Amino acid sequence: MKSVPQLVSALVMAAALTLGGCSPGDAEETDIVPGQSAEIPGGDFSSTDELGDFLLDSIDAVHVHRESESNPDFNHETDVDRLHVEFPSQGQPNTDKKATADAVQAAGSATFDYDVLMVTGTTDTGTWSYVYSIDTVEEVTGIGSVVEADTVWDFADQDFDSVHR
Repeated sequence: MKSVPQLVSALVMAAALTLGGCSPGDAEETDIVPGQSAEIPGGDFSSTDELGDFLLDSIDAVHVHRESESNPDFNHETDVDRLHVEFPSQGQPNTDKKATADAVQAAGSATFDYDVLMVTGTTDTGTWSYVYSIDTVEEVTGIGSVVEADTVWDFADQDFDSVHR
């Protein structure tokens, strides 16, 4: 027969092991801490593929494309060339702000032409988007500036977001 301290110790260890994997939500459902800064590119991007490869390090399943590349009906004379950064989102505000900051920072290093950056996350409950003109991207990323995740949405020229509000 085990002594009481050994039995209590064994029960505590079993409970800790059993509950160790439990949390308020899955890892995918927990948000990162606020106060993050964007990842800084080591160079310029001459294509959406290069920009997308860079963003894959910080944004899972990101898809980057320009409207002029993906829309066969795109009219170069009249249509706005949107640079799309799209990815699945869990709807966590800090995580999504960090992804947006990374996209804006990377877009600031693009050497190819685009008119508007559109960052879009798709959740189970809907889609959210933040839109930045090329002037805004240049302003936020200019002269070595680092985009801060907590304020990146404040700089958007337009937004469509019912997920985080």
